[in-house]
Amino acid sequence: MKKKLAIFSLIIMLFTSLVACTNTNSQNNAANNESKNIVVGLNLYQTNLDPALEWNGWYVSMYGIGETLVKFNKNMEVEPMLSDTWEKVDDLTWKFHIRDGVKFQNGTPLTASAVKSSMERALKANPRTQEMLNVDSIKADGQELTITTKAPHTTLLGNLADPINSIIDTSSGEDTVAKAPVGTGPFKIKSYTDGSEVVVKRYDDYWGGKALINQATFKYIKDDNTRSMALQSGEIDVANNVSINNLSLFEDKSKYTISTTTSLRIVMSYFNFNNEFLKDSAIRKAIALGVDRESYANTLLKGTAVPATGPFPGSLHFGDKNLTGYKYNQAEATKILSDAGYKDTDGDGILDKNGKKLSLNIAVFPTRAEIPVIGEAMQAQLKEIGIDANLKSYETVNPILKSGDFDLCLYNVNTATTGDPQSFLESYFRTGGSTNFGKYSNANVDALIDQYKSEYDTEKRYEIATKVQQTLIDDNAGLFLVTPMSNRVSKNTVSGMEVYPIDFYMLDNKVDIK
Repeated sequence: MKKKLAIFSLIIMLFTSLVACTNTNSQNNAANNESKNIVVGLNLYQTNLDPALEWNGWYVSMYGIGETLVKFNKNMEVEPMLSDTWEKVDDLTWKFHIRDGVKFQNGTPLTASAVKSSMERALKANPRTQEMLNVDSIKADGQELTITTKAPHTTLLGNLADPINSIIDTSSGEDTVAKAPVGTGPFKIKSYTDGSEVVVKRYDDYWGGKALINQATFKYIKDDNTRSMALQSGEIDVANNVSINNLSLFEDKSKYTISTTTSLRIVMSYFNFNNEFLKDSAIRKAIALGVDRESYANTLLKGTAVPATGPFPGSLHFGDKNLTGYKYNQAEATKILSDAGYKDTDGDGILDKNGKKLSLNIAVFPTRAEIPVIGEAMQAQLKEIGIDANLKSYETVNPILKSGDFDLCLYNVNTATTGDPQSFLESYFRTGGSTNFGKYSNANVDALIDQYKSEYDTEKRYEIATKVQQTLIDDNAGLFLVTPMSNRVSKNTVSGMEVYPIDFYMLDNKVDIK
């Protein structure tokens, strides 16, 4: 009997010890999870986090706050997000089932009615949203959302993945939306310091599962050298878009991870068609011939970019591999200018016509490291063909573009945010397009874009897209320069922050730090 009691007592002791160890481990794991914080250095920031305005939605998505009905994977294929299933009812009608069990970060359940309210708000707030979606009506019934478009819309799904369509709780006041939008993502706003940093903390009731880290801080560090030094010193854990000159600092794989991918971006320049010189097609063509894209990509950017022919990279089905562009030819550029009546009448090396010097301003901005570098090279090369090009540097580029106070403006833009060319072509080059800041207008281009939007046959769509792009090149509607690589550098203790071809995604519930 005593022997049985001794054995029983031993079992009780072992069980108690095991429970105690389990509880201790659970507490330690919880404590470790609570202390997992990541600091990210960004080269860009927005002064407003309302996803419906400008390109703010990209940041709301990158910060892990906002989500869309559908999303892209790394192959730019559409996948479910807040909508788990959908169907195309007819050429104008789409039905989406809103995922069950999703809550906004204030605990409010996500319904089709809430999605409708958020989408209608965005449609009113930003003409780019209506341009992308072409919505006639939105109806909600329980978890079923019906979108009817004004015309057949072959790219609706991809357009819905753009973070301008992030779903937020519209019951929040406008001030709240501007600084702390309430979304459905794995993180919610903890604090916002304008021009400095955004801090987000884990949302524990996230529908996709609790995030592995507790908090992330996004610091605005405009200067690339400062951002790189911050990563080296340990001030930050991740640096976004490190310049080619500094990437070599992080080649030690025992300390850092460099994630790179061919981007869907183009470094281009707007031509302002209201400028007296740039109205002249000869001037635009001479500029297109007078800039050396090969040297920009291979020498200035050390092979981290490829020369561009049109707006889309050759890796895409509708990219620039079937287009005829311009090769660097200063002799031909000089002849074109001479034939157009531009002469150097006073021997100062700058051409003039009718008593006016051929002088143009090029707007640049420092938050994209390659922009000022390419601007300086352009300035020197244009001077060689007799054009007085003056660089004007601005803190941010969008106010200058909106004001129209530029001659040329260098720009780095994602051209395939929807996995398709339609949105970019319509916004940037259609007459009256929401981001057609150069005021380019061509009725043939407008008609081709309309034709493209209603064509469902993939091969025919690509043929139309090629025609549009070739027309833009022939017109010199813009100056397409290089397609850059994107990169993200992190400490090797960070996982899950690989760079995507598209800029929408950075922080999610799977990001971790040791």
